[in-house]
Amino acid sequence: MVSIVRNLIFTILLLFFTGCVPTQEDVKDVFQTNSANIIKLDYKKIQKLLVEFKEKLDKRNPDSFDKNNLEKIYKAIKNSQKDILLKHKDMVLENYKDYLQLAFSKDEIVNRNDYLVLGLYHLINYAYEVDKGHKVLALEYSVEKLQILYKNLQILRWKIKVDKDINNKYLFLTWQNNWQIEMEKKYKDKFYTKKDIENLEYIKNKKESIYSHSNFSFEVILTQMMDATANSIKALGEEPKDLSLSALKIFIFL
Repeated sequence: MVSIVRNLIFTILLLFFTGCVPTQEDVKDVFQTNSANIIKLDYKKIQKLLVEFKEKLDKRNPDSFDKNNLEKIYKAIKNSQKDILLKHKDMVLENYKDYLQLAFSKDEIVNRNDYLVLGLYHLINYAYEVDKGHKVLALEYSVEKLQILYKNLQILRWKIKVDKDINNKYLFLTWQNNWQIEMEKKYKDKFYTKKDIENLEYIKNKKESIYSHSNFSFEVILTQMMDATANSIKALGEEPKDLSLSALKIFIFL
């Protein structure tokens, strides 16, 4: 602690005698401990990953988001705005659990992508306590809330791959290759032959093959979010808590 104080005093005196006028952001960074700064950078990384996640999700599921809310949601994520809330059946949703439960409801949900993205957004802000403003010390963060984020990301990473609606259709297209998506739209529950598969655009034009690896980009993004969260938890002196596969299958969001 003595060395930290000494370094802070030295930095402030250096700024003063060199004629530099520190900005508010400079002062924040000077007084922020290394651990707190690590956690802040982890949050910023997750913020960027969420933007990337939304871009990919909307591209893969183009009929499942509201184009009118597109820029509003991006702006909220990038600027950490708290007031981006959606309605469902004339009720304003404020809790991240409400958004995530709707996103993974087996019922027909309009603009499902938006509920998932905003559920994640509000969950991340809850865990990093964005509404409480700038934090100087790492101990001002709640390790319990960060553990909740870490566990929920594990649950989400599992559910987004496997969950289906009442008609046995995937709620979100993520890991499927383009030819599988095309086949899903074209044939649904209809009988199809090997020839039908060979005539699919991505197979016929040799853009993909039936042996192509699955699309892991969504899993990679969510894993990177988990890694950043785990890094924040470790900065607070604890280890992230992993859930077993059997637990993932039965857990609802925490």
